[in-house]
Amino acid sequence: MFWNRDKKIRVELTAPITIAQANCKDLQTPSSLTPVIKTIDKDFALKLLIGIALFLQTALFVDGYLELAAYFEQFGISTSELELTNPAILAAGYIHWFTMVMSWVDDMPIVGPFLQWFPFGTVALAYVYTLANHEAKGQSFFVKGLMGSLALFVIFILPTIGIRHGVDRGRHDVHEAAGIEVVNGLSQVHTVVTKEGESITGYLVAADTKSAFLLANQTVYKIDNRTNRVMRKVLLKAKPKKAL
Repeated sequence: MFWNRDKKIRVELTAPITIAQANCKDLQTPSSLTPVIKTIDKDFALKLLIGIALFLQTALFVDGYLELAAYFEQFGISTSELELTNPAILAAGYIHWFTMVMSWVDDMPIVGPFLQWFPFGTVALAYVYTLANHEAKGQSFFVKGLMGSLALFVIFILPTIGIRHGVDRGRHDVHEAAGIEVVNGLSQVHTVVTKEGESITGYLVAADTKSAFLLANQTVYKIDNRTNRVMRKVLLKAKPKKAL
């Protein structure tokens, strides 16, 4: 039937419909994109700094242990006989590196000062290069690396302030208490009375809570601290030259 609701009517518009609204502004064109500036990842920078510090500490520890092992070997002493603590090993490594770096100036007067800066500059430049934006200029790398190397050098020499103060304070107290002139330094001579009643006077090579090693008349005595008993004697002799 004609009233059937399913019947569809199609209507065509011959003219487009335009809707106008007052105060309608033109669409704004998007502005140019702001360039994104790459920043330093602070978390990565901190982790990298901690990693470098641990690496340097490990290097000082290994160097200090090997230096002490080689030194005591000259007296016939094994490191297994001593209670070497971590601070003592690190101090030995630091003293070795500090003495070596500072001696470059006297050994090589022309290039020595530059060699002193070289290890610190290498570490600082490697750190800056890893963190910095690679689009930055080379001058920026150099300036930041130079500042970092100076900071590392200052940190490297800071412990010597405490060492120097301890030496000066000790010499002052010795001079005040014993009246000894300490301008040229001090030498210590140790005397131990053993369990057998023997008196041994000489140079103290090493000592810990268990034993002491005393050098007297080309002989190294290992003395037990609890009983004062001589546990071992090591006679030092020069090796003969090998025949060609």
